[in-house]
Amino acid sequence: MGAADERDLENGEGWLTKAEVREIWPQIRPSSIRAVARANSVRTSAVPFTDLTQEPTYHAADVRHVAARIARGEAEVAPWQRADSDAARDDATPGPPVPQPVGWGPENVPGLILLAIIVGLFLWGLASPDNHGTVTGFVR
Repeated sequence: MGAADERDLENGEGWLTKAEVREIWPQIRPSSIRAVARANSVRTSAVPFTDLTQEPTYHAADVRHVAARIARGEAEVAPWQRADSDAARDDATPGPPVPQPVGWGPENVPGLILLAIIVGLFLWGLASPDNHGTVTGFVR
């Protein structure tokens, strides 16, 4: 770490991860942090991503400046990007239940009976003596 980097950290400058930005911007939905940062000209790191999240790091001074603007209602934030909006509450409400794959329960009995009949007819057709070109005619 160079002297300029240490001076930046002492002045409250530096770079913040998405998790740190979430703590400073609790009003913003986690999925919208990158878009809000871009809309409010928050500088992001140009270095390759250091972790598996593929998230950039954000300039600390810019994040704090935008936090003050969010608190005053001056920041560029769409209503659906706010964690306290109706859209966020709608996303948090559970949707209809997801149907589970059906097992071998009693609701499948008619289908299983039909499948057994089809397989039985198929095997009976192969074994009947009047069927030309079947295994029984070939073995003679």
